[in-house]
Amino acid sequence: MKAKFFAFAVGMMTMAGGLMAQATDKMGSDPESCAKYLSLYQEFFKQQNYKDAMPWWKLALQTCPKSTKNLYIRGVTMFEDKVEKENDPKKKSVLIDSMLWIYDQRIIYFGDDPKSGKGYILGLKGTAIQKYRKEDYPTSYKILGESISLMGSQSSAAVILTYMQASQQLFKDGAIDAEKVLNDYETVMDIVDANIKLNPEDEGFKMTRDQVEIFFTNSGAATCEALTKLFTAKFAALKDDPDWLKKITKQLRKTGCTDAKIFSEASEALFALQPSAEAAHNLAYMFLRREETDRAIEYLQKGIDIGQQSEELADMYFELAQINYQRLKNYQKARSLALKAIEARPNWGRPYLLIGKIYIDARQETFSDSWDQSTVFWVAVDKFIKAKSVDPEVADEANGLINTYSDYFPNNEVVFFRTMRDGDNYTVGGWINETTKVRSKKL
Repeated sequence: MKAKFFAFAVGMMTMAGGLMAQATDKMGSDPESCAKYLSLYQEFFKQQNYKDAMPWWKLALQTCPKSTKNLYIRGVTMFEDKVEKENDPKKKSVLIDSMLWIYDQRIIYFGDDPKSGKGYILGLKGTAIQKYRKEDYPTSYKILGESISLMGSQSSAAVILTYMQASQQLFKDGAIDAEKVLNDYETVMDIVDANIKLNPEDEGFKMTRDQVEIFFTNSGAATCEALTKLFTAKFAALKDDPDWLKKITKQLRKTGCTDAKIFSEASEALFALQPSAEAAHNLAYMFLRREETDRAIEYLQKGIDIGQQSEELADMYFELAQINYQRLKNYQKARSLALKAIEARPNWGRPYLLIGKIYIDARQETFSDSWDQSTVFWVAVDKFIKAKSVDPEVADEANGLINTYSDYFPNNEVVFFRTMRDGDNYTVGGWINETTKVRSKKL
């Protein structure tokens, strides 16, 4: 029993000795001075009196650099304040150098921190460089790239957004090629997608995704040739990954690369894996560009059937309406589909413009009498007016159509002969069957 107690006591003494050594190591060779310096700088820091905090902070950093990572976090805060207030460019540059040096020191002493180690600190340093030295894209790009490599999907939204901004600028400067920008885009979007998948309500990463896509699209690297080369090389390995297929078909479509073979291969592979409205829409768009009208109609209808809750429902109804109007001359069906598009997206003006055009083109087929044909312009103009009232984006086109086709209204003599006056209600018959107001063109 005594032997067991002796062993236990020795073990506890050994552990205590280790903890004391660890504490001494953290507080440096002069723990008393370390505690004093830390206490004094912290007191001034809490009061935001950075001027008086700074000398004690420097002494703490020299005496016990392993004491706490807050020493480095607060050091950056104080130097940022000095940088913001300094107007002399040379002095400001020296202060920025000092601030960046703090990040390097934090890596030396706290780079192995499990939550905020080297990768995390490099992310802070890289974003700081881009904030305070906007022209030094190569350095921030390199540091942020290393941070992302270490952090992976745990990279912050700020880090990946800043990295993509640097990538865009370096491509414009000719420092990196299009393929590198594309690879950067893929890396960053994988991180964004992983975070959104983990937390679908993360607004920060949703906004980051949109901004990254803007940087990429505006970089000049997102050419059909570059995208086709990148995605074709990856297709064999990723053709069974629906998330990847969705991403590349969206990017190819946005960039206008729907004629590329990889677009059709990816779209058909996606539809086979997940018969979604988006995949059907992609295929319809592709077949339409290839003048394969029947197949375009087939996939638009499939997309509509399975995508009643899809954001693209209105677009699919509208495109099907356009096909029936322009290619098949099936005016009644075209109007019916345009009305469906309006039902799916009430504040969209284009379907109203389309219905007005349908009426105008259908008037001679629908009516043999010239009077009846002329009244069609009333209901057509009504649709153009409605279009701009619900959707300001189509106002210019709507106004042009209104001005053009108001000249085709019946003249005032013809209206008088019909015993009518401006403002009277009038129903245009046939399958159009719409009530409008009489309006005469003055001679």
